Amino acid sequence: MTDKICVFDVGTTGARTVIFDSNGKELVKAYEEYPIVEQPVGISEQNPIIWWNAVKNTCNKVVQSGIVDPKEIIGVVGTFQRATVTLIDNNGEVLHPALTWMDEREISDFRELQEERGLRRIIPKILWIKNNKPELYNKASKIVCTDSYIYTKLCGQCVTDPTNAINGILNMDTLQWDESLADLYDIPLNLWPRIAYPGEIIGGLTSEAALALGLVENMPVIVGGGDQQCAALGLGVINDGQAKVTTGTGIFVDIVHDKPIQPAGDIPIFSFPHVVEGKWVIEGVMPGTGSALKWFKDNFSQLQIKESEESKSDVYDILSKEAEHISPGSNGLLFIPLYTFRKGTIHGLSFNHKRAHMIRAIMESAVLSAQMYLNIIEGMAKVSNSEIKVDGGGMNSELWAQMFADVIDKRILIPENKDGAALGAAILGFYGLRIFNTFEEAIEKMVRFVDVKEPNKENTKIYKKLIRIFMPTVLEVNSNKRVTKNL
Repeated sequence: MTDKICVFDVGTTGARTVIFDSNGKELVKAYEEYPIVEQPVGISEQNPIIWWNAVKNTCNKVVQSGIVDPKEIIGVVGTFQRATVTLIDNNGEVLHPALTWMDEREISDFRELQEERGLRRIIPKILWIKNNKPELYNKASKIVCTDSYIYTKLCGQCVTDPTNAINGILNMDTLQWDESLADLYDIPLNLWPRIAYPGEIIGGLTSEAALALGLVENMPVIVGGGDQQCAALGLGVINDGQAKVTTGTGIFVDIVHDKPIQPAGDIPIFSFPHVVEGKWVIEGVMPGTGSALKWFKDNFSQLQIKESEESKSDVYDILSKEAEHISPGSNGLLFIPLYTFRKGTIHGLSFNHKRAHMIRAIMESAVLSAQMYLNIIEGMAKVSNSEIKVDGGGMNSELWAQMFADVIDKRILIPENKDGAALGAAILGFYGLRIFNTFEEAIEKMVRFVDVKEPNKENTKIYKKLIRIFMPTVLEVNSNKRVTKNL
C-alpha cells in the first residue's frame, strides 16, 4: 500500500483539494471557484474566508467520494497564490479584505521607498491599508498572505515560508525578516509571521479543522510554498538552468539559478527563493493571458457554452478546435496581453478576421509572452535550454501545446499531471515526512512526462517574424500611459 497525502491548492480564482499517493498518482480531486464579486476598475480584493470555505468544501467532496479513507492520509500540505495580503487581529479575525496580487492600488511615493534588491510586492498594499485605514492597521496582530491564513485555520500557527515571504521584508541573503527593511517601511518586525521552510512540519490539524475538513485530528501539517515554485518542483525543475512555463490565469516563466539576479531597466523580472533550499527561480510573468481566453468565452461564446453543456464537453476544447482552422500568425491579428493593467491592445484588426482568429490570437499572445521572457531570462542567467517543461490547463489543448513548440522553437515536455503546483506540494509533503530522503528521489518516483512536442519549422519561421514585433510592442505599450487614462 502506498502512502497518501492531501494537498490544498489555493489559487487566484479558486481552490482544489487533491490526494496523491507516493507514486505521484492523483487519486481524487475536487475544485471550487470563488464567488465572483464585481469591483471597481483597478481594485482586486478577496475575503479570505472564501479561500477557507473552498478548501473545506473541496476536501469534504474528496473525502465523501469514498475513493480514499481519511485514515490512510499521512499529512496535509499546501501551495498558494502569492503576493495577496491582509491583516488579522489577536483573535485571528480578518480586518480588511485581502488585496490580491492583481490589485493596482499603491502609495504614490513607493518607488522612492523601494528596496533596491527586489520589488517587494505586498509592501505597497500594506502601506495602502496603513495610510487609508489606520484604525484597522492599528488593530493588526499579524500580516498574513494566503498561506499564513490557511495555516492558522489548519493548525493555529501563523507561519510563512521564503517563497511567499520574499514579497515582504525578507532579507535575500539570510532568508529571515530584515530589521532594516522593517525600519525603512515602518512596518514592525512583530507584525510578520514566523518563517518556516518548505517541508517543515509546523503542527497537527486542530480538532476544529479536522471536523470541518473531514480529516483526522493531529494529522501533520507540512509547509508548502508559492504556486510557481511548487510547480517547478512538480515538473522536476530543480537544477541550475532548467526552465519551466506554467499556463494559468497568466503565463509564468521560471528558470532555476543559484542566486538572485537584478534585472536591468524596468522589465518585470523577479528573483524568488525556490522551495529547494539554496536555489532561486528567476521569473517573468504576463498576467491575464489565460483570463483573456476566459473573458472571450464568457462574453462572446454563448452558443459554444450551450453546446458544451449539451454534449457534456469542455467549452475550451470547442474554442481550440475553432482556432485550429486558422493559420499561424492569425492573419496578422496580434494581441498585446496587458489586460490586467488595462493596456491590452489589438493590432492589425480587419474585416477579414472572424471569431476563430480572435481565439487563436489570444492563445498566441500567451505563447509569445513565454518566448519573450525565456529569451530575457536565459540571457540574464547565461543558459540555453533545448527543452522546456510546460504545465497548466493550456496543455489540455493539443493546438496550444504544439504552439509552444513552434513559437519557442524548442522541444516541449508535457507532464502526466498538469497541476504541477499541486504535485510539487505533494513532493514537499512526502519529503517533510521522510517518505523520500531527497527531492531527486521523489522526482524520480512521482514525476512523469507523457508527451513531447517538436517544433514545426515552417510555423516557427512565421512566428519568428511575429516575435520581432511582439516584444518591442509589449514594452512600448506597457511604458506608455493608457489612451483612456481618464475614463
